[in-house]
Formats: sequence, C-alpha cells, structure tokens
Amino acid sequence: MQICSINWGSVADWVSGIGSLSAASIALYLARRSERIRLRGYCGFRDIIGMGQPKREVLCISATNVGTRATVINNIGMRVGMFKKRQAVIAMMPTPISAGVPQQLTDGQSASWHIPLDEQRAWVAQLCGTFIKSKSDVRTLRFTLHTNHGGVLVLVPEEPVREALLQMLARNNG
Repeated sequence: MQICSINWGSVADWVSGIGSLSAASIALYLARRSERIRLRGYCGFRDIIGMGQPKREVLCISATNVGTRATVINNIGMRVGMFKKRQAVIAMMPTPISAGVPQQLTDGQSASWHIPLDEQRAWVAQLCGTFIKSKSDVRTLRFTLHTNHGGVLVLVPEEPVREALLQMLARNNG
C-alpha cells in the first residue's frame, strides 16, 4: 500500500494568496460603495417660525444625500398595507417654504417638502377620510421618495403623526 502525500506549498504562498484575494475584494467593495445612492430622512410635524409670518405647523418630509453620488427625487408618495398594498402620490409644487418635485440632491445637500396644516389639521382629516381606513393602515403607513436611479427612500412617520392619524380615525368612526 502506497501513501500519497499532498504538497500544499509553503506558508508564504498561502499568506500572499489570501492577501491578494482580500485586497481585490476590498477594492471591489469600495468601488461599488462609492456608486451607491445613500439617503437619510424623516417625516414628522414641524413648526415654521419667522419670515414675517405667524407660526405655521406643517407635515415635513425631509431627505439628505449622505453619499457622494448625486440623485434626483422624482416622486413622493405614501403606501399602506402589509400584503395588499395601496399607494398614493403626493403632488409637491415648489413654494417659498417647500421644495418641489423633481429636486436634485448632491453630496450633503438636503431638501424638505412641507404640507401646510391648519388648526383643525384638515389635511390629516382628508387623508383619514380617503386613504387611511383602519389602525393597521396607520401602523403600515410609509412615505416613499423615489429617485431617478430607481431607488426608494422609505420613511416611517414619527410617533406624533401616527397618533394624530389614530385620533382622527377615532373621531371619524365615533
């Protein structure tokens, strides 16, 4: 019986091979990472103070480009539902206090879109009368910002927005 031994090579060959593979992997990762669109944002109630106007409450949808690649926000919308999703588009025209759509965002640039609210929050009431029908819709509500590169920034509304929607639903159903 003859025993075969396998020659695995020297430790230096293995270390250099692993080092080369690691360097190539990191280079590919960094190249792909720099091409990604990276956006951060929020959606919540805000007060606008100043500009010679009385204090105004708005629903603010904001996005900041935290990557190095520029993008354009083409569309702002909402969606509700877990399995059977319903979607709506929010028409945003530029105003002195709000950006319009489309809106370009370069490296580090931010944009905010504001929906004015009156004392009775009529926009919230209208939303609950037409688009949001149940508590599960409030739980699954997401605001979406669509980019020209096919990406979507999904924003969960802040707690005060969800609470206002739940209160309006209770008022409408009660």
